[in-house]
Amino acid sequence: MQPLEPLGLTELLRGRPRFQVFTSRSQVAAALWDFGEDDLAARAIAATDAELAAVERISAWYEHPGYPLPVDGRITHRHVEALAAVTFFEGSVRPLARTRRRPERDRPAAYTPLPPDPGRTV
Repeated sequence: MQPLEPLGLTELLRGRPRFQVFTSRSQVAAALWDFGEDDLAARAIAATDAELAAVERISAWYEHPGYPLPVDGRITHRHVEALAAVTFFEGSVRPLARTRRRPERDRPAAYTPLPPDPGRTV
């Protein structure tokens, strides 16, 4: 797989051709909380449909195996969701606050990941 060059926020927000990611506010918030991004987790829960769609478009690029992300080791879908939200909310990607996830049993109930809403359109 050819490595990709990092893209700027404007390019990321255009989405990846022929590839989509569908998620929910609570899935993004759970991923952020899991990696210690508590303030951004609260923002994700309150995100508008347009903001969630932007995170999904960025996630589509970050799911590409050749996209350079600031993660050592195996990159999971939770990493991708958290990093995409960091990029959207802060304007650029950066390493997450934690390298290992917090225990799921400690996650606040408000961040229980639910499936995407099949009726949502943006």
